[in-house]
Amino acid sequence: MATDYRFAIQCWQDSAGSENAKANIFVNDTQVATEVEITATSADSPQTVSFEVTGLSDPNADGSVTCDIKVSLINDYYVDSSTDRNIWINSIAHICKYDSSPSAIASDQVYLGEINQPVTDFTNIDEYVNRGNIPTAVTGDQLPDNFWDDALSNNQFYYIPVWGNPEDSNAGVTITWKLTPEGVAP
Repeated sequence: MATDYRFAIQCWQDSAGSENAKANIFVNDTQVATEVEITATSADSPQTVSFEVTGLSDPNADGSVTCDIKVSLINDYYVDSSTDRNIWINSIAHICKYDSSPSAIASDQVYLGEINQPVTDFTNIDEYVNRGNIPTAVTGDQLPDNFWDDALSNNQFYYIPVWGNPEDSNAGVTITWKLTPEGVAP
């Protein structure tokens, strides 16, 4: 079987130059969001970017089913260390898309696990049941190989930087995310 999901990424930008940061988002190498403009400029007031993905593997309770979420900064701007456009991610969440029976997929309704209450505001990350988990891995063309090791050992979500690459707009950060059922945090 396959399951449809809605994801949310909470992020902000280091603003530089005359335009906001723009991101392309991929899930398992399929582009799911194009030129998403990041307007938030503070970790204290981040922006929630929401996107839908269809046909991924069914979730499981132990979190061994995962997907790769790649975020690319497509309009890099760098002058020096104080004038550098970047994107920062501080939270990820997901929900499974169901209608009133968990085995049927609906295109217009998302429910929160067994309470069967529709989510109405996809820009509010608190509406997502599966939030607060940490990725199993974070890798990127500009990140050190062991970047995520400390986060895993401390079991806490660190800020994930997405730095651009003027020679390769597809470069970015890949986040391995656990696909768990509603309300299950492995």
